[in-house]
Amino acid sequence: VRKALSQEEKERFLEYVLQDKCRRKHYNEIIILLGTGLRVSELYGLTKSDIDFESRKIRIERQLTRDKHCKYYIEPPKTRSGTRFIPMSDVVCQALMDTFNNRKPQRVEQMIDGCAGFLFLDKDGKPKVALHLEHALKRMVDKYNATHDVPLPPITPHVLRHTFCTEMANAGMDVKSLQYLMGHSDVNTTLNIYTHSSYEAAAHAFGKVKSAPDKGGESVEA
Repeated sequence: VRKALSQEEKERFLEYVLQDKCRRKHYNEIIILLGTGLRVSELYGLTKSDIDFESRKIRIERQLTRDKHCKYYIEPPKTRSGTRFIPMSDVVCQALMDTFNNRKPQRVEQMIDGCAGFLFLDKDGKPKVALHLEHALKRMVDKYNATHDVPLPPITPHVLRHTFCTEMANAGMDVKSLQYLMGHSDVNTTLNIYTHSSYEAAAHAFGKVKSAPDKGGESVEA
């Protein structure tokens, strides 16, 4: 079972990431995953042409992966519903703008299965893959927990995706819209996120229901 980060855990982690240059270089990727719910392979499959700042939306139509021989290849999204558009919040838009501005010009853009202009590059100018962020997150959490009394839970790219989904569900987003954003082919996959709703979210939803005006004055019994 993957546990979503609480708001307090998320704030502690993001503050820690910003504290030095080595960790800070991953900040925009973390913010985008937390603000979009993308799979990490979808994030690293983004090219410059997939970002529409004018309409403030992101086109998702591929995953970038690499095999054990370090050969890159493109895969379609994980499910039939994976090809989609994701709206940008203000913080995601800023993170993407920062990524564009900080991306070093490449003399020759690497072409992978007909695609080029990948947005996220490593220190050698090669497109990033999931392992880059997975290893970075583990190092950050390990170092944090070695120096702080209150530890952070394990944090992976999928935990960031799960956190986005849980936050959207707790905020009241309807399940069909959430299913679309997550790229789930089966609505039951999305519905299972509700099993991780916190007591605070349940109490808030309960309060909204109890405070709603009575329609027609009729009582309903279970």
